[in-house]
Amino acid sequence: MIKEAYYICERELRHFIRMKIQIISSIVTPIVWLVFFGYSMNIMSSGLGGINTLSVLIGGERSFFLYFLISSLKLTPLQSLVIQNYLGISYLDFFYSGVIGVTVMFACVFSGLSIIWDKRFGFFNKLLVSPIPRFSIMLGKTMYAMIRGIIQGAIILGLSFLIGARIRTGIVGVALALIFMLLLSLGFGAFSMSLGIKLADQEALFGIVNMITLPLFISSGAFMPVESMPSWLQVIAYGNPLTYLVDALRLCLLGGSYSALGLPFSLMDVAPRLIRDLVALSAFTGTFLIIGTILFRGSVK
Repeated sequence: MIKEAYYICERELRHFIRMKIQIISSIVTPIVWLVFFGYSMNIMSSGLGGINTLSVLIGGERSFFLYFLISSLKLTPLQSLVIQNYLGISYLDFFYSGVIGVTVMFACVFSGLSIIWDKRFGFFNKLLVSPIPRFSIMLGKTMYAMIRGIIQGAIILGLSFLIGARIRTGIVGVALALIFMLLLSLGFGAFSMSLGIKLADQEALFGIVNMITLPLFISSGAFMPVESMPSWLQVIAYGNPLTYLVDALRLCLLGGSYSALGLPFSLMDVAPRLIRDLVALSAFTGTFLIIGTILFRGSVK
């Protein structure tokens, strides 16, 4: 079963590697978000010891603490900027975990197109009549989505670091972040495969995916903390699997309360929230793996 899934996954990866334009666009688009939106909002949230609404939203009590600390010390503008840069939370630091989460989601949520194309050209029927478990088909294609999502997420993580975003938890935090990326990749891969097995053309899949991805992005906490959203939007956010990935990435890469203290202090007291995020993502992934498997087993043509 695993062997057959491996060959199906390898076939999908070979097809993806040949699509150079798709690879380039999947990397360039998140970088555009980071550079144009992340940097512009980063300027708005920074200052020489000042305080504004945006810095309060992303920094909370820390923003007030820094404001009063810098004011009481009567520092020069340069000294104030150095302290604020080290202890404060820039919008770029806050935002890049959201961009990574959305990159992972977009990398996986369109993977069901491969099934639609296989059905259109007759290859899917050959898979169904071949002496391999249908679960292997589902597993192989979902593994492809998972690998693609993790690779693209890791690339954006590396590029975010290069353009100025910070990782305050070291290699431990990066390893934890990759685990959460893997979970969401599996979940959205299985979700997309479930759509692909039921839909007859790619236009229908594009329509459904485009309809749900923007609300998922906006309500995920990528732009602002979930706690700062209106109550009705918070209800949507807590039912959004992407919310839990963004929260987990932020904790894994920046630390508790987006710590500036470094290891091991940055990962103190984050376990309860990470466990909550892990349970939510596991439930989402497990649900769609089961749904996808049932749909594959029920396929007749």
